[in-house]
Amino acid sequence: MNIDRTHRSPNFNHRPHDAIVSCIVLHADGDESIASSIGYLCTPGLAKPPVSYHCIIGRTGNVYELVDPEERAWHAGVSSFNGIPDCNNYSVGVCLSNKQDGKEPFTEDALRSAAEYCAYLMGKFPAITLQNITTHTVVALPPGRKCDPEKCGPFNLSQFRELVADYRKQLA
Repeated sequence: MNIDRTHRSPNFNHRPHDAIVSCIVLHADGDESIASSIGYLCTPGLAKPPVSYHCIIGRTGNVYELVDPEERAWHAGVSSFNGIPDCNNYSVGVCLSNKQDGKEPFTEDALRSAAEYCAYLMGKFPAITLQNITTHTVVALPPGRKCDPEKCGPFNLSQFRELVADYRKQLA
């Protein structure tokens, strides 16, 4: 997997000193092009409120790491997973390019690259399990505040986790 680290978002801060990265939150960007999304996420002061993902995956499968996964990106907003608030403290935000119009499918190339990147993250952060790969829909508070990526593509989380498991076996 080739990870492009040439584009960096200014929208991040340090994780709390006791944070254990244990979750991946999947998103969809709602933009027409990956270039537009990267420009929005990486231009200081442009995103209001400031937002970032650790990684964004283009429709062709290109992987752009915008924030170092060791740092705290601002992708989940008011959120909770498994009863633990503020997902940004302990999660990695992975975004798939998609118009979020309910019509554009997620490309196979994008899904494969996202799964491979998630498998890579599981190797880097052992507390991330397949069951701790979730979506913005699941973590956003109040419930119903966000619907990505499920209502964008459509998106099947169980199938995605199976694809991640396949990549984990290849990396083992």
